[in-house]
Amino acid sequence: MVVKYVNKETKAFWKRLEEYNQDYGMLKKKIMKAYSKTLLDDKLTVAHLVKLIKQSAKEDVEDEEDLDTYYHKFWIITADLVKVNVINDKQRDEYFWKGILCDLCYAISNCLEA
Repeated sequence: MVVKYVNKETKAFWKRLEEYNQDYGMLKKKIMKAYSKTLLDDKLTVAHLVKLIKQSAKEDVEDEEDLDTYYHKFWIITADLVKVNVINDKQRDEYFWKGILCDLCYAISNCLEA
């Protein structure tokens, strides 16, 4: 399928989507939604990142797919910002956790420590 042509992280993200191995049209629609127009703009800024974080912090992450979607959008923005030295790795990591509700942060932290 289409995952043959993408990197490892993207492949894992797409394969976790509910529509994977079902209907290609629905999968394509879900993927395009995950990569909103803002994320496909040539010039991403910290403002785009802050907007994503605020939006994510307001929404409940209900399952692994929601977390993957947030991570993937976050990664698209921050990869470019880190690459051009707008933010550094430490700032990227701090921004990431701001987009996740505290309860989930603790749950993830506990899993990582186990």
